[in-house]
Amino acid sequence: MDEHIPVITAIASGKGGVGKTFVTINLAATLAKMGKKVLTVDCDLGLANMDIMLGIAPTLTLKDVIFGNHTIQEAVINTNAGFDLIPGSSGVREMAQPLYEKIQLIKDALRPLFTKYDHVLLDTGAGLSEVVLQFNLLAYRNVIVLNRELTSLTDAYAMIKVMYQVFARDCFSVIVNSAANDKEAHRIFSQIDSTCRKFLGFPLQYLGHITSDQAVPKSIIKQEILVLCAPNSVVTKNCECITKNMCAWEAVAC
Repeated sequence: MDEHIPVITAIASGKGGVGKTFVTINLAATLAKMGKKVLTVDCDLGLANMDIMLGIAPTLTLKDVIFGNHTIQEAVINTNAGFDLIPGSSGVREMAQPLYEKIQLIKDALRPLFTKYDHVLLDTGAGLSEVVLQFNLLAYRNVIVLNRELTSLTDAYAMIKVMYQVFARDCFSVIVNSAANDKEAHRIFSQIDSTCRKFLGFPLQYLGHITSDQAVPKSIIKQEILVLCAPNSVVTKNCECITKNMCAWEAVAC
């Protein structure tokens, strides 16, 4: 019997503060509503915050797997949103800048667990650290979240450039967050897409956008998942469109 192959997606951003974790959580909840078995992994090892946004106080994190005697399965949390979470750690120096061997240990521990799921979403940190790059390489699908800020665009391009020139990755999907409307989202996407076509020689894939909505910061403050507490909102519709595109991807082994 063939081993089940999940869709493994790394969700990243060139800079912090673009809403990457919000997007990850709400896409995971949307996929779960569609009947998919979903695992999220907080790969921001030094400044993890998925558990905080979900209002969860984890007993075990990836730190306990790497520096303790616990298995990766013991760290899995079944959330009320219908998806599972492996929390990272926050404020632990050894996890903020782990040795390459420790990063590989985490990756090796995760791979066998992935086969139990339909979709795995890796919420990676911002920037170009070794931790961020390695978790992006663990995925077959690389999604970049950005917004209208110029620094968001330039940092996103820098990340794509490094992933291409150093690791030969040339397939990236883009989610435009906090867009005024569909027209602005496509305009922002066109800017980075044309830059990649011109200087790197390949196009990007437009995966979708999230509309700017005051319900977003309110849900974060309340530690609520917007697609669940406001199922008829425009942001929920946006997430449904994005996940439909994700479900069209073929699962490929990493």
